[in-house]
Amino acid sequence: MILTNPIYLAALAGLAIPIAIHLLSRKEGKVIKLGSIRHIVETNTQQFKGIRLNEILLLFLRCALIVLLCFLLSGLKCTSKPKEKWLVVEKGLDLKPFGLFIDSLNKEGYENHLLANGFPLLKDSDNFFSKINYWKLADELNEKNLLQVVVLAMNRIQGFDGKKTALAQNIRWISQELPPKKFQLAAIKKSNDTVIVRTGHSNANATYFDNTNTTDPFVSERPLVQETLNIALVADTVFWYDKRIILASLKAIEKSIPVKIKIHELTSLKTPTDSVDWCISLTSDPFDKIKSKNFIFLNIQQSDEILAQQFVHRWMLTKRLNEETALDENFTLKLALLLLPGKSLGQIATLSDRRMLPDSLAWSTSSALKTQATVYAPADPYLLLAFLILLLAERALAYHRKQ
Repeated sequence: MILTNPIYLAALAGLAIPIAIHLLSRKEGKVIKLGSIRHIVETNTQQFKGIRLNEILLLFLRCALIVLLCFLLSGLKCTSKPKEKWLVVEKGLDLKPFGLFIDSLNKEGYENHLLANGFPLLKDSDNFFSKINYWKLADELNEKNLLQVVVLAMNRIQGFDGKKTALAQNIRWISQELPPKKFQLAAIKKSNDTVIVRTGHSNANATYFDNTNTTDPFVSERPLVQETLNIALVADTVFWYDKRIILASLKAIEKSIPVKIKIHELTSLKTPTDSVDWCISLTSDPFDKIKSKNFIFLNIQQSDEILAQQFVHRWMLTKRLNEETALDENFTLKLALLLLPGKSLGQIATLSDRRMLPDSLAWSTSSALKTQATVYAPADPYLLLAFLILLLAERALAYHRKQ
């Protein structure tokens, strides 16, 4: 048992009230007829002996009412015995290999849920979309008061984010390997009319890319990306470290995608330059000399996005940059999504990534985390019912005894 507001236990001092009332009350005695009161003497001792505990049962009921009221105010909670059994399935998983297994679980009383935030019922999951974080969802399942849980998941490697956790003893996690996939990531048009097609290959163990040269402009499924991307980068002295992070991100993008990025490092936005595709500004100078199609400028503010769009062709960098911020915000990928036209390259790669994390590596082996979390249920309904029953009993007995 636990108490959420133990300070209200101080109200137990109220037990002194019914006890004091019963100690000071005297029950009416029998009338005895005497012929003479000559030999009867009133003394203090005899009067004190007449003060005794009256109506023990009534006293007990009134004290019990006070105790129950104190527990109600204190928020008494008791351990709750689990009864429900869940089958939790990740959306998009091929359930055909598990057909007989799922049928047997349903016959045993397992309820079907979706592996997503809030664990909605599987029948209500058609229009439900949410980002998967396996470790976070496993912790949420551990906190629920469930007898048994069976999870069917794909264990996609991008779904493991944060601190590694352990599975509780009542959770059985079963992963299914996804079939290999081949996909086109991008197509780059060279100056000699050659098209380089960037193709990805992904399976449960690895994802890799290769390039294919062709002269057929229709061979690609993706919009053609220009060969060279001109970017003007200007920064004040105080932002030299932010500038280094941006340069490192641009080099990483150039290595990942066969697009040549030409960087023009400027000391001021007032410096004349040729027309560029993008201008990244880490200065307070106005945009009066730069001929650019698109602008990214520093504007530190509270925002969920590190690169937030302000107007058409204009974006804000909402945070100062360092290694930690760049990694936490996935800055390089988000910058690539802005610089490269067409459908999000990061989204294509993420959706097509078939790598999975084996169960032996996915979960912590810490024995301290394997025990199912103790779940407490409020005892208020039971306490309130007991309070009403005792109150009715006390009133009935008090009326009968005229107390």
